[in-house]
Amino acid sequence: MQAIRVSKYGGPEELRLETVPIPTPSAKQILIQVKAVGVNPVETYVRAGAQLPFNPVLTYTPGSDAAGVVAAIGAEITNVKVGDRVYTCETRHLTGAYAQYMLAPPSKVFLLPDRLSFSQGAALGIPYFTVIRALKQARWKSGQRVLIHGASGGVGLAACQVAKAWGLDVVGTAGTDEGLALVKSAGARVVLNHRDPHHAANLKNAADGKGFDIILEMQASTNLPLDIDVVAPFGTVVIIGNRGEVPINPGAIVGKESFITAVLLLLATDEDFVEMGAQLAEGLKAGYIDPIIDQEFPLERAPEAHKAIMDASAGSKGKIVLLP
Repeated sequence: MQAIRVSKYGGPEELRLETVPIPTPSAKQILIQVKAVGVNPVETYVRAGAQLPFNPVLTYTPGSDAAGVVAAIGAEITNVKVGDRVYTCETRHLTGAYAQYMLAPPSKVFLLPDRLSFSQGAALGIPYFTVIRALKQARWKSGQRVLIHGASGGVGLAACQVAKAWGLDVVGTAGTDEGLALVKSAGARVVLNHRDPHHAANLKNAADGKGFDIILEMQASTNLPLDIDVVAPFGTVVIIGNRGEVPINPGAIVGKESFITAVLLLLATDEDFVEMGAQLAEGLKAGYIDPIIDQEFPLERAPEAHKAIMDASAGSKGKIVLLP
């Protein structure tokens, strides 16, 4: 089979297409014929050699989110059968998703409804599970005001859809007109351009001067000081994405008794994934979960996909997907 392999850390050019054997599932594993792969920002950090607690051993195949068809199952697998349409989430410890076939554990394989394409299925994993876990961290309640800071990417659009359906008042930001329109269509009551020089004042106005009960932050290294300024007393900032260090004023946190926390799906247990998967299944059945795809690349163009997901100048407009 064809797979992307990384043999040394570096730029996107280190994503190389190679021929490798099709893996064989153990008794507790599922073999999936991959039809589409969701590309996540964290995969660019790992490829570049960032010191993260979950870096794989070289040489490896990137990726953890995919959608496809069950090709084979181990003797102890009971939750799916051969031929089922499925999607995965957070499977990076096995064979990797940037490939024509991949292995996954049963706790991280979920049935994909017929109404969704494989590309949409590949966009479900990390984005939607992250949002569900982030809102749980924030102890959400219906009617609260939530700011989704950077709402036009895969996670941000997922957050708009879920938060709106769960009864929260959604304010979302983006950096382009197209992105703002997507955020609005995904459920935001108010959309703001975070490149506006009056962005801080616009956020305070959108919150009626009372602050946001919940902030889901996609790039804390840029926005965390502003988040602390516009979060409500006793409110919660949930860090989802970050690309570096940033100075903050602890006094501003103390003055509001606000909370700063973060989400890392790697720390979720199998039981957590089963619970989140059930919540996501409810949303899929209800119809409010509808992944938006930005760009699709063939597998051999994985380096271009990595460049695209990190290109802030173009603005995010949904999920980037690879097609094996």
